[in-house]
Amino acid sequence: MDAPDEKDVVLQRAASDLLNQFKSSLPRFLWHSMPQDGELSVPNTRTRSIVRTSTTLDLIKLLEPFQEWPQLLDPGLSAMLTPLVETFAASLFLPPSKYYACPTRLVSSTIPLPRAVCKLLYTLCKIRGSKVISRFFVNEPMYIELMLNALHARSRPRFLNHTSGSQSRSKITWEENYIILLWLSHLSLTPFDLSSMGSLLPIEDGSLPIYFMLNADIPPIAQRLMRVGLKYVISAAKEREAAVTLLVRLVLRPDMIQAGLLGTLVKWSIVSLQDESFCPSQPVYSRIGILSFLANTVNLADVLIIAQFLLPIFHCMQQINTVAVPSQKLILSSAIARKAVVKVLRSVSVKALQLDAMPSPKPFGVVDVVIEEVIQQLLSWLADKDTPVRLAASKALSVITLNLPSSMASEVVEAIGAALEENVLWTEVETSKTHKTRHIAMQRDLSAVDALEWQGLILTLSHLLFRRCPSLEQLPIVLKALIIALNFEQRTSFESSTGTSVRDAACFGIWSLARRYSTDHLLAMDISATKRTLRDDPPITVLQAVADELVAASIADPSGNIRKGASAALQELIGRHPNTIIHGIDLVRVVDYHAIALRSKALKEVAISAAEVDEHYWHVTMKALLSWRAIGATDPESRRCTSQALGHLSIIQGEPGFILMMGRILDDLKRLEGRQVVNRHGLLLAAGAVILEALHPSLANSMTEVSSVVSQFWKIFDLPLLLEDKYFLSSLLRPFLTAEGCSFLISSLAIISSNGLYFSTIRPSPTAIARCAHLIDLSLLHTQGIVISNTSEAAKSLFPMMDEEHRAIITVEWIAKLSRKKLLSTQSPENVCGQIAVLGSIYQTFNHIPDLQERILDSILGLLEDKGIDVDSKVSCMASLSKEFIPSKVFNARMETDVLNGLQDYTVDQRGDIGSLVRFEAIVAVHAAHSYGMLDAATQKHALVARVCSLAAEKLDKIRFRAWQCLKDICLKIDDIELPLTFSDVGQVSSMVYYLQLLSLASIGWLRQPLLEGIVTSVGAGSETVLLASRAAIVHTMEGIPFGERVTLWDCLLRIIHPDSQNERLVVPVLEVLGFLLATGLHGNTVPDLLEYKVFVLVQRCHSKSGNLHKVKAAIDVYVGLSRCLVIRKEVLLMLSTMLLHPSASVRNKAAESLITVMTSSGVDLTDWSRPPGELRAKVRQIQTTIRSGLERQV
Repeated sequence: MDAPDEKDVVLQRAASDLLNQFKSSLPRFLWHSMPQDGELSVPNTRTRSIVRTSTTLDLIKLLEPFQEWPQLLDPGLSAMLTPLVETFAASLFLPPSKYYACPTRLVSSTIPLPRAVCKLLYTLCKIRGSKVISRFFVNEPMYIELMLNALHARSRPRFLNHTSGSQSRSKITWEENYIILLWLSHLSLTPFDLSSMGSLLPIEDGSLPIYFMLNADIPPIAQRLMRVGLKYVISAAKEREAAVTLLVRLVLRPDMIQAGLLGTLVKWSIVSLQDESFCPSQPVYSRIGILSFLANTVNLADVLIIAQFLLPIFHCMQQINTVAVPSQKLILSSAIARKAVVKVLRSVSVKALQLDAMPSPKPFGVVDVVIEEVIQQLLSWLADKDTPVRLAASKALSVITLNLPSSMASEVVEAIGAALEENVLWTEVETSKTHKTRHIAMQRDLSAVDALEWQGLILTLSHLLFRRCPSLEQLPIVLKALIIALNFEQRTSFESSTGTSVRDAACFGIWSLARRYSTDHLLAMDISATKRTLRDDPPITVLQAVADELVAASIADPSGNIRKGASAALQELIGRHPNTIIHGIDLVRVVDYHAIALRSKALKEVAISAAEVDEHYWHVTMKALLSWRAIGATDPESRRCTSQALGHLSIIQGEPGFILMMGRILDDLKRLEGRQVVNRHGLLLAAGAVILEALHPSLANSMTEVSSVVSQFWKIFDLPLLLEDKYFLSSLLRPFLTAEGCSFLISSLAIISSNGLYFSTIRPSPTAIARCAHLIDLSLLHTQGIVISNTSEAAKSLFPMMDEEHRAIITVEWIAKLSRKKLLSTQSPENVCGQIAVLGSIYQTFNHIPDLQERILDSILGLLEDKGIDVDSKVSCMASLSKEFIPSKVFNARMETDVLNGLQDYTVDQRGDIGSLVRFEAIVAVHAAHSYGMLDAATQKHALVARVCSLAAEKLDKIRFRAWQCLKDICLKIDDIELPLTFSDVGQVSSMVYYLQLLSLASIGWLRQPLLEGIVTSVGAGSETVLLASRAAIVHTMEGIPFGERVTLWDCLLRIIHPDSQNERLVVPVLEVLGFLLATGLHGNTVPDLLEYKVFVLVQRCHSKSGNLHKVKAAIDVYVGLSRCLVIRKEVLLMLSTMLLHPSASVRNKAAESLITVMTSSGVDLTDWSRPPGELRAKVRQIQTTIRSGLERQV
């Protein structure tokens, strides 16, 4: 939860290591031998021709983390790019036949070095941007011809057949195309005329449409560049972007403009967009490339050169928008294509305005035709369903507005403001109430507006502010819209939020406002024009009001991006306008960009620190935490964090702040409607958290005032309409939330009222207490853990305040429910987990009524002992024993037996090993009994501790760790057992060292058998980590102990599978362990035959007539190990041969594989053992004859 754990901070710290690792790996990646110090160019003799694909991917993985913070690459860019660029440039001089030269055996695992370099260069372009990376490219004009030749050769079909690899290996990849095209676009900026460069390869004919007329003055090298660009500009891959850049830079060269190439390609683009038959295989992506070419060309071209094409391009875009033909409808179906159309219209509009601003004459008359229609179209695109289109439209509208005359620019801002007022509803809200009057205010209701349109509109205002377009007179309107947008929120019927993008745009707008406008201009604004919802006294400036809104968003907004954006805007506001914000420097240090990244930390720590800066921010923080952002957040955990924060906040300002907050919470509770489940849950939790702070020393001198306000919350329960029964029963209202909050409030009120300081001043009415008891009973219907916990605490605190008769009646009713549950057992759908927890919590309340206490304990233990009861009830009973009864010094023989049975609960259903839940709580009970000194008798200790020791070695991590914690504490006082090593987390109890320490306890007789019963589950059926660690530990132990002790351990293992004491749950793991130990040879030295024969007999009895395939297969592994014993080898092989006729084909195949590994000359490997057993009998008899005759040989 600390800020240093954030990804960007971790990346910043690791950046240097990642860069150094990449730079140190790069020379070995590129060259066979290391270059000398100071060498930049590398001779071809040292350059590799192929590299491993895995090595390339490893280098890419070192670069990908920089995607979130590209600037961290800058210090190492030159050192990384220089060898990569020079290596690729050197590869252009190689003949084509050597490019893919590779041994056939390495084709699948290697790639050519130039291809790997292109992958790395593309990754760098993706992270840092192609404009930055292309600056490091070699810019000598001679490379134009070399790259064109390489691109031509590697794409030719006849060259593909020269390689020794597969067809997919030979094809040029899109990364290579992208880098070569990007490099060509960089080289096309050469200041020399292209006519001065020759071309050795002829220009292919037939690649251009018949209407494509080229000027004869265009040099061959330019034609080749153009044809390459046209080939890839219609591609669907990333190479399309590089092709667009190449074509734009080519046609805007002075020599190419003079040769007429610009006009030719613009006309071709317009005709292609209108041609139905153009590129039918990729109708959308081909148009996207052409639209991008038009947009970039118009944007970068000189206004006088491009002027003659503005109207044709505009009319072409208008035709696309009218969907005159099917291909144009297909274009508009793509968000990327619509975004490209927006960019074209933006470029055309800006050039038209620049043209209009020139001195007369204006021969084209473009502005009057273009501007109004473009602005109207862009305003409609601000509500587009796709985010890229809205972003492009908002930016385009701001750029166009920047070039408009001031009067027209003002009209655009007014149009956006008018659009923001559409579908806005106004509702009456009660702001305050006295015994005579009610103060009503009108509040905006944005539930009917389109959130996507609002994002587009607010983002447009933000871009306008960033370019300082709005006039000073319009700033109040713009700022008002931004503050409303900063608080924008819409909730669906499923309580999901759809307003995050609007608030994000508002953060950008406020940041731009603070950056672009002076302090004097902002201070001159009228405060009444902003959304003023804070205190009226003392009066504050516009800048302070904006800072308050940013503080609220920074500490309480549900979205991390919004919190960071608001924090950045606040930092900009305070930095750009010094001495205008109350304690601005202290505030910005607290509301730090990194500190507010984690929501829980922002609510619990940053909010409290901000409130401590000044009293003004205390009010700001309280308002933020009690808003929809925090106490009304969609996720319950945020509301729980908020309630804790409000509790800490309530005591910062002493008695005035406590009274004010309690009154605000009470008023909000009374104004709630029935369907506002989320707010009710949050406010009830907040009320309970604040009430608990009434015991704080800072309120010691204000007990009368505090008692008065706390008493008001008791009166809530005198008014049933505030907490109706349906809020606890109706599934549509998520009743468990109300039950959780209400129980917490009751618990807090009861704790304060029972405290000596307030006992005489806070007197709840009998009606309120009875209502609370009724609501607690309703809350017990819900099975969520936090609801049960809060409800049991509420009952524990409330019962001492109730009269004895009422307490007894309720308790008897709860006991009756447990008895009914036990009677009906599995046929009862009623869940009694809540009643179990509550009965345990109120046990000590009846110390003066031993009979009732005995009934409570008997009902819980009776339910725990019922074999047909559900596991959830068992878990609740066991938890009640450890949390309530044992701390009350109650631990009799019956409880000991029940806990012992709980330690051995291995119930399994469709959910898996659900008995582990009972075992976990039973371990907690044993630990509690030890902590409270209830394990006195040696027999008690031995029985319970032995089972805990077994669980400390079992396969489940959570059980193993909890059992270890218990065992560590208990063993300190038993038989002088020493466990010197300490393990503090789950990962450490999955190590070999841990199992070695456990196995050291095998020297204690009463722990040996249960310890091995636990450890076989890890050795034979644990996860991979546990299995490896436990097997290594048991091998190490077996090798290090005397022979007699080793035989003793073997006897303990065999005792588990003995027919008289067989535990079916452990049979398969034990067989796995036996097979493993026999494979390692750890089974004795002096009497191996006797031991192995005993193993053979027991294993044979174990799987005889068993339908458990896992058991049979595990037995086969044991037989493989036993086959090495010459005394019983024949019997073992005959047993394996009988399994060749097993009904299961998988068993037959495993038996056959085992026989192949232990004997030869049997013909087992020449038979298909998947065939029916009846067809295999003759072959099996032949194999058995061979075994009996002794002709088989041991492998």
